[in-house]
Amino acid sequence: MNKALSLMIAATLSAGMAGLSRGADLMAVYRDAIAYDAQYASARAALDAGREKLPQGRAGLLPTIGLAANTTWNDVDSTRRTAGATEVNTKYNNNGWTVSLTQPLFRWQNWVAYTQSELAVAQAEAQFGLARQELIVRAAQAYFDVLLAQDTLATAQAQKVAIAEQLESAKRNFEVGTATITDSHEAQARYD
Repeated sequence: MNKALSLMIAATLSAGMAGLSRGADLMAVYRDAIAYDAQYASARAALDAGREKLPQGRAGLLPTIGLAANTTWNDVDSTRRTAGATEVNTKYNNNGWTVSLTQPLFRWQNWVAYTQSELAVAQAEAQFGLARQELIVRAAQAYFDVLLAQDTLATAQAQKVAIAEQLESAKRNFEVGTATITDSHEAQARYD
């Protein structure tokens, strides 16, 4: 059993059991374990990560869209070699853009990846269900361990009181003379 969980549940139970008016019942311990158990939080995060496999697998089946744009500034200086040499200066801007949509008709590896992602999600959900059941068992075990410890303590305290009364009775009987010193020593040994 996870020691941190045991300590957390024991602390919760002892705080709850200190005043029975507040009392921690099994469901309260379970709710606290859901909120604070590290193993359960890890399983929940693994479930979230596993569920992301499905959109990743589906992405291979969807079309891809591409967008490209460009602009080119042209500044051309030229001189003509004719009888009256003229100089020509041409400036212009050239713009272009492209949008492409690509949809593969059939790619077996993409379908296999999608199927595998569905199975990965199912596996993650099954593992999370197992983690939830393990949490229930750990919380219940810790809860009942604390109850057993409380009953054991109450029994030990009651036995101590009873043995103390037997000791006092043996001492009184010895003083009165109805019991031997051996009876008094045996009662003292049981008490000790």
